[in-house]
Amino acid sequence: MQLNTIDHDNLSTELKEKLAQFEQDRAAYVALQEQFRELVQEEQRLNQQAFNLESQAERTNASWKAKALSATLDQDKINEEIERSAQLKKDAQALRLTAEVRSGIQGTLVVQLAEARMKLVGVPGTINKAYQQAMLANALAREGTRESLLELFALSRALFLKSIAEHDGLLSGCNGQRERQAKIQELTWRTFGQEVQKLFGGAEDHIQAPTLAVMPSTVQGEVLVETPVELMRLRQARTA
Repeated sequence: MQLNTIDHDNLSTELKEKLAQFEQDRAAYVALQEQFRELVQEEQRLNQQAFNLESQAERTNASWKAKALSATLDQDKINEEIERSAQLKKDAQALRLTAEVRSGIQGTLVVQLAEARMKLVGVPGTINKAYQQAMLANALAREGTRESLLELFALSRALFLKSIAEHDGLLSGCNGQRERQAKIQELTWRTFGQEVQKLFGGAEDHIQAPTLAVMPSTVQGEVLVETPVELMRLRQARTA
């Protein structure tokens, strides 16, 4: 089932402004996420390259040591492999230093991401609530809706009142006529709700109200904080 939505042009000015600000802040947050993702991938790539070079250096070390024990000793080749092993280790160290620098930048971005997400996280709920309230008001104001609901309620109430004796157990505990009438009204609305529930037949479990604002998912490595105290601790941890 497709619910009737409200065109963006017909939103209230206040809601338009809130949505525009959210989308602007969301775009900035997503850009930070992409920057962070690229840094993480680059650090992983650098560390993998460094590991590969270190593995080559270890194999080269093993090779020249084996040649040094050989009966046909070739000192020139041994020296070449020693130099190659040293260069491989030097290159690997340079890559790891570069990765370490990237890691420091990541730490700064982790805090920026947490700050940006905390700024955003409560906004979609506010925007979507206002949007859904406007949609509900429009739906209730739609021609024929009120009359149809009144007809259903009148019939449901009439049937309930004709079987009111079945509820003597609940009504007998009422203290006075006023309380009894209030209980009858409560049961009338409950019966109406049950009729609507039967009409839906479980379809209500599979339909969602439309939304305007949605939070992006977190990315791998992003730290999720939910309170200002947690954010402060994250800042302290990253600057320690």
